[in-house]
Amino acid sequence: MGALLTEPEVAERLRCSTSKVKRLRRQRRLAYIPGRPVLIDEDDLLAYLDDVKQAKIERAEREAAERAVRESPEWKAQQARLLARKIWTLRKLRQK
Repeated sequence: MGALLTEPEVAERLRCSTSKVKRLRRQRRLAYIPGRPVLIDEDDLLAYLDDVKQAKIERAEREAAERAVRESPEWKAQQARLLARKIWTLRKLRQK
């Protein structure tokens, strides 16, 4: 078990407000020990930070994969076909 930190200490380490720390607790993203003052185990804080980092890495990987798909010739050809179909449909609607 790591050191026990108060909300202001955690906020200082995260460089955020104490209200954000409270919000993280209420959202159950940051484990805590109830009481006065509320205490947060340093290990739980580190686990939260690891989760945030992992989520950021996964999001970056997902965005890179989506970008690769959008840059592929097949995707561009499909988008061109869809655009041509929309234009054709609009022209047919105007003729009526």
